[in-house]
Amino acid sequence: MTIGTWAARLAEDWPADEVEVRDGWRLGADGGVTRRANSALPVGPEPRIEAMEGFYRERGITPCIQAWSGDPGADDALIARVDAELDARGYRAEQSTLLMTRRLDARPAPPEGVDVLPDPDERWHAVADSVGESPTRAQGVLRILGRAPVVGYAADADGVARGSVTVGGGRCGIFTMATAPAERGRGRAGRIMGALLAWAHAKGAREAYLVVEADNTAAVRAYERAGFTGAGGYRYRVAPD
Repeated sequence: MTIGTWAARLAEDWPADEVEVRDGWRLGADGGVTRRANSALPVGPEPRIEAMEGFYRERGITPCIQAWSGDPGADDALIARVDAELDARGYRAEQSTLLMTRRLDARPAPPEGVDVLPDPDERWHAVADSVGESPTRAQGVLRILGRAPVVGYAADADGVARGSVTVGGGRCGIFTMATAPAERGRGRAGRIMGALLAWAHAKGAREAYLVVEADNTAAVRAYERAGFTGAGGYRYRVAPD
């Protein structure tokens, strides 16, 4: 299977319930909860688009592909060839996503007033409610994270900001960052990030990564202030209605 380094890591850290590798695709499905867990990656040599479409339509999910760029180890020629065929079929390009990384050689000082726990507590759930996350999505996200080997869940003392981190192979991935609307711009997210990175470093992580929508300029700037830089990314190719 030909798959890029970061695409493979993201698939490992955000694992779908159902995964099949066939017909030139890595196919992931998880009840439609998050595109990340319900999208396909071309693995070559001749991905059969009809087979991919059939897999998703059988499950009531709109066919969706992650098209990566700048990912070490990826077959860029294959991705470009699939992209061109998807253009011809009317697939939309949506949700350009930036992958950002930073080194984690030294352990950041963990901030006071933020706990990182092996399971989400009531404060973590309270943030989901405050940002309007539906119960179905909230439960689905926790189901997905629960399959990762090592996970920490961070929430601040006031229950207005939260995040999570997965750790493995010397790397950590930051996920589910959220802050209650009334508390944004007050450094809450930075404290959550610091706590997650400190916890991950203690678990052996020496590099951190995250993914963020490229047009979320406020979040991108915040992550840049936290030491992250762009290192490639992907966009989704979505089947026409």
